[in-house]
Order: sequence, then structure tokens, then C-alpha cells
Amino acid sequence: MSLVLAARVAARYLRASSWEGKLVGSDFRLKWGHDTWLLEELPQKGKKKLRVDSMDGGGIRWSGTSHAVSAYIPENIMRSAKVTSSDSFDQVKTKIQAAMDAAAEEVTAKDPTGKWDFLKHTRWNEKLVYFTEVMPEGMEQFEANGKDFTISVSWTNFKAYNPGADFQQADPSYVMYDAKAPTSARKLYMMLKENPKLLEHVSWNDFGDWMSRNKINYDTNFSVYR
Repeated sequence: MSLVLAARVAARYLRASSWEGKLVGSDFRLKWGHDTWLLEELPQKGKKKLRVDSMDGGGIRWSGTSHAVSAYIPENIMRSAKVTSSDSFDQVKTKIQAAMDAAAEEVTAKDPTGKWDFLKHTRWNEKLVYFTEVMPEGMEQFEANGKDFTISVSWTNFKAYNPGADFQQADPSYVMYDAKAPTSARKLYMMLKENPKLLEHVSWNDFGDWMSRNKINYDTNFSVYR
């Protein structure tokens, strides 16, 4: 397979993890898309675990309802929340929650049947993760080219598909390499960040051995693309 198809595969992975907007403060990164909000506590000296909060934006749930669409448009939520880069993680979390609650009140007030009452229960879902799982600001995901393949590299993972996979046909098989752990991803990330052409003479057939020689632990996934 040519680099064109390999790039198309990588682009699909990049689109899946894209966001429509982002705001960064001293201790937080807030990102949003059509249906999702993500609030991350940024790595800080002495903190081994960080908070990561996610919230369903409501987009799929109110599809086709114009007044609900308006209330939940991210720009309107941000305008209502009045979040700024000088806010703290906790302030951002509280402000966005209040704006989501206000949007729910707006929608349910126009629907006496109670059809949309479930929106009142929209809440942040928080988890604690090791600091290695949160990308420092400025370490954005990027692509690098091997001799006959393309790899998408992020701070916590990487993905590369065998160049022989044809995603245009029914149920083609593929092989995918990804990071065994965030530490493996970070090592490859830093190597390619320093030298983006590092893999240009490495073929797919040699890529696994190349990673082993460089002590980059990876998983091999054999599957059928559906």
C-alpha cells in the first residue's frame, strides 16, 4: 500500500481524537467538541495523580430539537460559564457544571411533558490518573512517516497500521502496533519530536525489530476492520 492510503488511515485516527476548542490555564486544560467536554488537571511538580473529568455535551440526545441545540452549543455554554484562563481547575469545573445546569433548565422549561428532564442529571465524571497519562501542554499529537507506512504519535499512545491493509474493501484484515504503556509512547514521541525523519528509512517489516532494539514496548493487534 502507498503512503497515501497509510496517511488516510492515520488521518482517520487523528480525526477521532480531534476537538473543536480548547482553553488552557495554569493548572487545567479544557477541551470541547460537539458532544463532549474534557477537563484535565495539568502535570504539576510533586503531583503523581491528576484529575481528569469528562462530560457528555448532550448533542446526540437533543438531536432534532432546535431550542435544545441552541442551549447546548459549546460557544453558548462557554459564554454562560464565563470561564477564563486565570480560573483554577475547580473553578472551571464548577462554572461549566453551572452552565450545563442552566442549559438543562432552559430546555426543560419549554417542555411540560418532562421528555427532557434527564438533562438535569448531566454531571462531570471524574477519575484519577497517573501524571504520565496526561499530556503536558504543547506536546500535541503528530504524524511521522516510515519508509512505507505512517504512524500517529501522541504523548500517551501511538498507532501504526500495516501498509498492506486496504480499508476500502469489505472486512480486510490488518495489523496495528500501539504502545504497551504511556511510557513507551512518550519515549517514541520524544525521539520523533527531536528527529521527525528518524523512521524514513525504516520499513514496516523492520519496524517491530526497530522498536525492540530501541526498547520501545508495543502491542501487536491482529484484527478485521469492520
